[in-house]
Amino acid sequence: MAIVISSSDLLGIEFAEGIFETVLLEKEKTGQDRLEIKKVEFDLQTDFNLTTENNALSWLMPLSDDLRYNGFKLKRQSLLILPPKTSVNFKGNKGEKFVVFSVFKINRFLKDDENLPFEVKCVDWSTEPVLLSEFDSRKRIYLASPVLWDGLSCIKGEMIYYPKGGTAPPHHHTGAEHFQYVIEGSGTAFVNGTSEIVREGDIIYSFEDERHWFENHISDNFVFAEFFVPGSYQTIWDNPEKVCTWLPTGKDISGRPAARSIAKHVAGQGKDV
Repeated sequence: MAIVISSSDLLGIEFAEGIFETVLLEKEKTGQDRLEIKKVEFDLQTDFNLTTENNALSWLMPLSDDLRYNGFKLKRQSLLILPPKTSVNFKGNKGEKFVVFSVFKINRFLKDDENLPFEVKCVDWSTEPVLLSEFDSRKRIYLASPVLWDGLSCIKGEMIYYPKGGTAPPHHHTGAEHFQYVIEGSGTAFVNGTSEIVREGDIIYSFEDERHWFENHISDNFVFAEFFVPGSYQTIWDNPEKVCTWLPTGKDISGRPAARSIAKHVAGQGKDV
């Protein structure tokens, strides 16, 4: 059964001076120790050292605009891919925050010709092309794909934007589990045969073959980051005549020419995305 986590119900623990950590999703809850999600917040200007576990692939998503790594300023429109057994140091001012996603025993999700990265990699998705849904008002930007993650296909991810009135058709996925982390606004998640209001910071975790969809009749914008583990899966739509198809705009999220082109494609079936 899908897991819906309200971040407002969770309390952070100060595990270092000025650093608060909140475990948003414990790996035991997903079964097979598949995924763990933690949120880190700075309560004063300080340093923070993060060490990833052996055989765990992690990625960091900034939720503020002045987090620094190796003297480099990370912006909200970036992801930091962290290989196993990696130690990285961050500097942040009071109020800085980020989320860390970790997939354990990552080797079980790798294809025979895939290798884990040996170095930290920053993905700047602010230059990625915005895609428009063919049948509704949603927008999508890819966050994780083999093109963006140096050939890795074990994780797939995107940022999804629902303007007010936006909705998606009911569907389910086979071959992968996936989750959404709400970045902005509020919307309605239809899971487990019921509807639940989800807000910024909340998590929706769906297991394989669980029917679901989202609607936004609340906020001006409802935005979430969505990731699949593993990254290869099949999507089954309730109405096969309205499968989720994405159209190119040629522009990035700021309206500039995008750094690359992505052709029209059905969700989960695009080439070179």
